Amino acid sequence: MKKIVFCDLPMRTDLYALRYPVDGNKTIEYDGEVIFPINGVLARIMNGQDDVKVVLLLKDSDGNNNEANVQKFKTELETINLGIGAKISYKIIQTPFEETRKTHEYLYREMIGQLEKGAELIVDITYGPKPLPIIMFSVMNLAERFFGCEIQNIVYGKVDFVSSSKIPVNPVIYDLTPLYTLNGLMNEMKYSSAEEAVKALDLILSL
Repeated sequence: MKKIVFCDLPMRTDLYALRYPVDGNKTIEYDGEVIFPINGVLARIMNGQDDVKVVLLLKDSDGNNNEANVQKFKTELETINLGIGAKISYKIIQTPFEETRKTHEYLYREMIGQLEKGAELIVDITYGPKPLPIIMFSVMNLAERFFGCEIQNIVYGKVDFVSSSKIPVNPVIYDLTPLYTLNGLMNEMKYSSAEEAVKALDLILSL
């Protein structure tokens, strides 16, 4: 199966391998420790027949650690894949460390350029600037409608930074796929009034 992974990489150097429990979907919970939450998810969903394209999103700025962090990501995923045997390739998309319309449009178009018909999409929004999830959702929308892609997982890895510990604590992965599905469902349904739409939403959320 063709899988396409979109993941933004951090610019920081102090990255730690942690075990991430999963809130909302235990089927993607990995027992090992990972620096990048998406790699724990891939450890659970990849198989030997998969052709996986990992699209790494980077920000270009003075003193960034892009090269080192790309290598950390690849080393971690390739180590996991030793026991799986999937075919993995990588694509780098780098944009300026600014949130202008030009940057957003370039990133959006470049991400669209990585889509393939009928692929499964796995998305990690742990790192990256605030506009990134909006761009990601737009890309996934287009991927579903025009490329026949399936959104397999959208995840967010959260940790707490506390002054008493150098290493982040309380790691957890949140599976945001139902949120994306809910948004799509509400967009597709037709309502005659705001009251009817809210009533339908309340019914969906109660299930």
